[in-house]
Amino acid sequence: MPRKFDVFKIITVFRKISLVSNVETLLIDEIEHRGFYKLRFTLIPSKFKLDIKYIDTEEYFLYSYQLYTDKAIARWDNEPHYPDLNNYPHQFHYKDNIGASQLSGNPMQDVRKVCSFVKGMIENISMTP
Repeated sequence: MPRKFDVFKIITVFRKISLVSNVETLLIDEIEHRGFYKLRFTLIPSKFKLDIKYIDTEEYFLYSYQLYTDKAIARWDNEPHYPDLNNYPHQFHYKDNIGASQLSGNPMQDVRKVCSFVKGMIENISMTP
């Protein structure tokens, strides 16, 4: 089964931004009709982490990007919940709010959007006294 993305290209995109201090490949599990991937990025400052999970099968492609410290900050995913959202099933979780996400399910495009958002968010949080 051809993959919808190359996990190593995803890693390369994150390595190009100045906020990544470490990348861990937690899981790459590929068989003929399924792939499961989990990556963890330690960001600068190191209290921030970003986990990425992809499940790629012939029937569906699920993703999750979660920014956190000791608690969740933001998450993007496409679990088939919240059918009333404009960009269903793509959703964005921030604090206690859930809204439509700007992501599309195209990993190479989405990872760039997530990078930009995360970079801006960390800069804003880090500047807050």
